[in-house]
Amino acid sequence: MKRRWIITTLFLFLGYMILNLTSVTAIAAEFPDYPVPEECLQQAQKEGKLHIYDWADWWPEEIYANFEKKFGITIVRDNFASDDEYVAKFKLNPNAPYDVTLPSARGMIQLKALGVLSKLNKAWIPNAVQYLPEENQKLIWFDPHNAYGIPTDSFFYGYAYNVKYVDSTDPRIGSWGFLYEENPYAGRITMLDEMFVVVGNALKYLGYSYNSDNEKELMEVRDLLMKQKSRVMAYDSWPKRLVLEQEAWLSNCWVGDSYFYHQELDSIRGCLPKEGTEFGVDPLVIPKGAPHPAAAHLFINYVMSPEVNTQLILGIGYTPNHKATREMVPQSFKDWPGTIIDEAYLQKCEVINEKALTGRGLEMRSKIWEELKR
Repeated sequence: MKRRWIITTLFLFLGYMILNLTSVTAIAAEFPDYPVPEECLQQAQKEGKLHIYDWADWWPEEIYANFEKKFGITIVRDNFASDDEYVAKFKLNPNAPYDVTLPSARGMIQLKALGVLSKLNKAWIPNAVQYLPEENQKLIWFDPHNAYGIPTDSFFYGYAYNVKYVDSTDPRIGSWGFLYEENPYAGRITMLDEMFVVVGNALKYLGYSYNSDNEKELMEVRDLLMKQKSRVMAYDSWPKRLVLEQEAWLSNCWVGDSYFYHQELDSIRGCLPKEGTEFGVDPLVIPKGAPHPAAAHLFINYVMSPEVNTQLILGIGYTPNHKATREMVPQSFKDWPGTIIDEAYLQKCEVINEKALTGRGLEMRSKIWEELKR
């Protein structure tokens, strides 16, 4: 009986995969790839290498392997674990020899301010020109017209919770209050080890701007976070082990991470809080010290082709920032909270800006964070 059940389940799964692949392939036929000009391809293959500086253990490895196989270009990768580490690298060496890097929006803002980014040759990235959605571009104040970076995805913050241990009928689920205010899960909560995120989303919960530099508002946040601190088991930006081994039951995270956790552990659910959060993007950029600029453009164009970008989005669980990928992802992906964002929710979100990143806003956030982590 058990063997029959396993065989039946396997056939059902294979049938689902074939049907889904057929659907994606049919949709993909509507969205062609736009190859780079011959001069870019020839120069890239002459360069022969591509040095990438990106996040560790994030993008599907097949993306890198398939690029090498398709174009005969060897990829050499170096990884970073946070925006702060990333920015520090270029502060120490503005001409660091990387061809392509993948910061978050905050990292790109800081690198652009340092003057270490190269302007993109749009003629060499036709997929990006064709497929980037206009409405999202309006929010990216720090890079008008994608002059310096190509957003591969969009991101939002929320939290994951394990329904084996967390009461899924609690009416506070759906709000940041479930995470920031008192609840029965003390010692089972993780928060991102990201100052701007933890402070910013507390501001959103209290009804203020994510980028507030108002002292009274930020002191309210400090009090809220200090009360929460005794219930937090860890400030960790990648608490994969804690979540999947079910030591942590409630975890502040990127929406894409909650989707990833659910693929590994069925009892994980995700929440995109009703108060709003940060809207951000993960752009591919080319530093000014890039030794292989044509290969860099070739890689960006490759990642922004419809099928590769769909592979990327399904691998990381983030929100598509690509016209074709929005159509090509399956319905099961679209149904996960926060993967497809409507205009009404987007209006509640904010892009991080100078009020938080500089001056009084940065100074007060730093003091709150230092006190919180003491």
